[in-house]
Amino acid sequence: MSCEIIAEVANSHQGEFHLAKKIVKTFSSYGATSIKFQIYFAEDFLSKDHERFNHFKNQSFSEKEWSKLIFYTKNIGYKNIYADVLGLKAFNIAKKLKLDGFKIHSTDLTNDLLLKKISKENKKIFLSVGGAKINEIYHAINHLKIDRKKIVLMHGFQSYPTKIEHTNLNNINKLKNYFGECFSYGYQDHVAGNSKYNLYLCLTSLGYGVNYLEKHITLNRKKKGIDYYSSLEPNEFKNFCRVINKSISGLSIKKSGYSDQEDAYRKKTKKFWILKKKLKKNSKISLKDLEFKRINNLNMEPLFLKEFVGKKINQNLGKNTVISNNIFYKKIYAMIVARYNSKRLPGKATLKVAGKTLLEHLFLRVKKAKLIDKIIFCTTKKKSDDVLVNLAKKNKIKVFRGDENNVLGRMLAATKSDNPDIMVRITGDDILIDPGYMDKAVLYHLSNNLDYTDHKDLPSGVETEIFNRKTLNFINKNAVDNSGTEYLTYYLRNNEDLFRIGSAPVYKKHQKNLRLTIDSLKDFKFVKPFLEKMSKDNKLSTYNIDDIIVFFKNKKNNQIHTKKEIKINTNLKKNSYKDL
Repeated sequence: MSCEIIAEVANSHQGEFHLAKKIVKTFSSYGATSIKFQIYFAEDFLSKDHERFNHFKNQSFSEKEWSKLIFYTKNIGYKNIYADVLGLKAFNIAKKLKLDGFKIHSTDLTNDLLLKKISKENKKIFLSVGGAKINEIYHAINHLKIDRKKIVLMHGFQSYPTKIEHTNLNNINKLKNYFGECFSYGYQDHVAGNSKYNLYLCLTSLGYGVNYLEKHITLNRKKKGIDYYSSLEPNEFKNFCRVINKSISGLSIKKSGYSDQEDAYRKKTKKFWILKKKLKKNSKISLKDLEFKRINNLNMEPLFLKEFVGKKINQNLGKNTVISNNIFYKKIYAMIVARYNSKRLPGKATLKVAGKTLLEHLFLRVKKAKLIDKIIFCTTKKKSDDVLVNLAKKNKIKVFRGDENNVLGRMLAATKSDNPDIMVRITGDDILIDPGYMDKAVLYHLSNNLDYTDHKDLPSGVETEIFNRKTLNFINKNAVDNSGTEYLTYYLRNNEDLFRIGSAPVYKKHQKNLRLTIDSLKDFKFVKPFLEKMSKDNKLSTYNIDDIIVFFKNKKNNQIHTKKEIKINTNLKKNSYKDL
């Protein structure tokens, strides 16, 4: 979790330019990294007969003064400079000053002219929603034609100062229920600056998941200048930033839902089902055969009783044997997923090297694995994939054709009648997979009772992924959007607290950051010489990971593997855990 603290200058400068500069300089050394001004002109947002017209007119800066002040602030070194824009003239000036974002007052949420102009800038936009109706907020959002992630809904209002009982932080949840997680949320605090509760409420708001905290600042509250009510003095602000930032570190968690330290605690203290007596092969395990104890195994995950009670064991077992999936009979299928019309290199599966197409090279590799019971080639129903189907049939590989967009659905449909326990997912890009490591990954997966296992320390293009079929069924049923399941791993990694996930070990000599997957013509040209060398040495059907490492050891490789950022919705439906 991250939370940006914004120092709100507002009108604490009293309309005095030298005082504004002093505030900017002072707070930069007292913890402020982001600062916000209020740019306005009385005639731009008030009628001349308004009771506060002269008040605002007397403390507003000229365009020239704003230009000097923003230039000065940028040179001080603030990370972000924002501004409230309280009218069209104010916005035009803010636009010229190239600020990092704009704030729209709650009274301007229905100002279509201002919304349209701000939208064109495609900058971060803060919507002040204090006192606003939901339909007004929706109106503003609907008129801002920018990335939703750049819009921040700011809860809070100013009532000189705001009383604690009027802050209503629960409104943050209300906003999230209406508008969802695609927006960011913030809290603009206006509790009295001399009250300890301005800190407490901001700390509480962190628990509501706000990403922005806005707090008024002043050099000296005792002078009772404009906007002094809820403002913090320099030392107070410094302490405020220190406490907030320290507290954020306590809220920051991994996607798994707990810290590395908590994960270590879990590994040391969890208990496992253990046999109380010897059992012979083909015996069925019952509850009376078991006891529940801690063991010395940090990688293993415990099984639920429902996962194994009543099932036959595949070997003789001694007393104190820990229950793991490798002692039961399991069907293990390899699922090869490919299609002709790949995005970056169409037809790559049919490119030939050393007398075989790339897809045939992959078939040959998978057939070498010893623990695979069946291989299924999964492709689409499109006419262009007929050529791949013919290659599979030629190599005596079972074929299934299904949904083009839902890769996971295609894999599950291919195994509907067989219902295997374990599915090894192999993409058509990874033609150099190592069969020996594939078997090791399967054994590691079973021995440690995992739902998903990768081999991430192997070179890219050599590794495989192991899934429990029930885990894939769960994702297919509960994914909010399963059109991105081509990148299936993200659905598990981004929801780690629901699954038992592990990485199979790799010998240090094989831990190379090589990119050997074939996603582009450049990739193909890089891998091609290796296959030609293996063919020349009569090792095309027998080469292993050592051959790969030796061949590429002295190669100039600008193909170093880097992770792609994939933008897909990997969220699961609410309460989906009930299906586990």
